[in-house]
Amino acid sequence: MTIHSFTDSTKSYETTEEGCTCGDWTYRGAKTGKPCKHMIARETAIATATAIAFLALKARYDIRSQAVIEAKRANYFYYEMAIEAA
Repeated sequence: MTIHSFTDSTKSYETTEEGCTCGDWTYRGAKTGKPCKHMIARETAIATATAIAFLALKARYDIRSQAVIEAKRANYFYYEMAIEAA
């Protein structure tokens, strides 16, 4: 995945799970095993995209939540009608 530089808008780095083409990863991260900021940004972008996709699928296919909303609306309607009748 290509991640753009945070400090220089003309640079971008190819980032994978195993490494990055930035200088920080080349000189420090590869030796210590710590991810660079581009690798962290990649993981954050993937996690965000996964969460958005999951929520979209849940909203589309989970009919239980819609049924609960409709039941609450009906109960509230009957409650309002009971107050007006009293």
